Amino acid sequence: MVEAALPAQYPVRLEVDYPEWQSRWKALFRIFLALPVLIFAAILGGTDAGGGATDDRGFAVVAGAAGAVVLAIWITIILRQNIPRWLFNFLVALHRFEFRALGYLALLTDEYPPFEGDHTIRYEVDYPDRVSRWRVIIWKAITSIPHFFIVLVLFLTVIVVVIIAWFAILISGRYPRGLHTYVSGSVRWGARVQAYFLSLTDEFPPFSPAADAGPGGRDSYVLSSVIGVGLTAVAIGGGIALAVVAVTGEDTVAVSYQELLAGQSTVDETKVVQDPVVVSLTSGTDPADDVINFLDAKEDYRLVSYRLVVDIKEDRNLQFRERDFRLKDSKGKKHEPLLVVVDGRIPPETVKDGTSVNVDLVFEVPDDREVAELRYRPARPFADTVVYEFE
Repeated sequence: MVEAALPAQYPVRLEVDYPEWQSRWKALFRIFLALPVLIFAAILGGTDAGGGATDDRGFAVVAGAAGAVVLAIWITIILRQNIPRWLFNFLVALHRFEFRALGYLALLTDEYPPFEGDHTIRYEVDYPDRVSRWRVIIWKAITSIPHFFIVLVLFLTVIVVVIIAWFAILISGRYPRGLHTYVSGSVRWGARVQAYFLSLTDEFPPFSPAADAGPGGRDSYVLSSVIGVGLTAVAIGGGIALAVVAVTGEDTVAVSYQELLAGQSTVDETKVVQDPVVVSLTSGTDPADDVINFLDAKEDYRLVSYRLVVDIKEDRNLQFRERDFRLKDSKGKKHEPLLVVVDGRIPPETVKDGTSVNVDLVFEVPDDREVAELRYRPARPFADTVVYEFE
């Protein structure tokens, strides 16, 4: 009879012995007792360069001595597809001490973290003979995104659980076993994600806090990859959009409103040159209810109209849309156009290169307010907004 093979255990293991009893006075002053080992871990590890809470070492990238070792490990993986064993052993030893310090602070053990030797918190990572080059850093970060969110939630809840356990120890001298299991599993989950992201292993972490869990299955890996790629694309798109907004500015021209209505403003006074377009405000009518008899303004509102002349240089096309134009009244309220006409056509309208077009705009504004500003943002990348401020 052939026995069924046991499933492979994940190559990153964090085991925490359950303490049957803990000292009340040590628990009471735990944060002060833990300070020396936390400072020592911070000196070796450096300052967190990744996101997360102060105690969230599950996916933080450190920028001290450990950061230099991680960088060296990534370089050797790219060059040789393996990790020098002494670098591997150093990083694992550092993480082992960090997890022991974190476990001591989280009351998982009463035993003070030693600088070396055995402890009730044991952290081990199997040495990988080969590590994939193409997965280093970027791909592992992308596929770890679902894990990052879960680890963040776990560590936020761990803060609450540890506070509850602290009171329980002060009262009874015992850490409730269920809470101990939850905190240990949360730290274990973070440890696995950290090791995977830092390329100490190529095995995808399981979505489980269990100590005997094996590597994540193919389905979870594929789903995490899809989610990670999607969220990364959204983040990149959002970053590009913010960059576009950040680099665009305003070309502001002060215009006498009365002279504009009287037809006394010259083209040179209102001209804004933006390669490849030149924009001029040539005329305005306020009120325009008698001139535009096919539109009716709402009660207590009046119609106003303006004409822009847009010259487009050769070898360029320009699209006009209604949302490209805005009017602001004297109380700061913005108004969208009731009507936009581009050389007799209703937008969206694309005008070919080497053309000069008349853009007629009609807005309605409250009778008791003056017009303060007319805005036009050309529909092209990195275009500055043309702003006519009325005086």
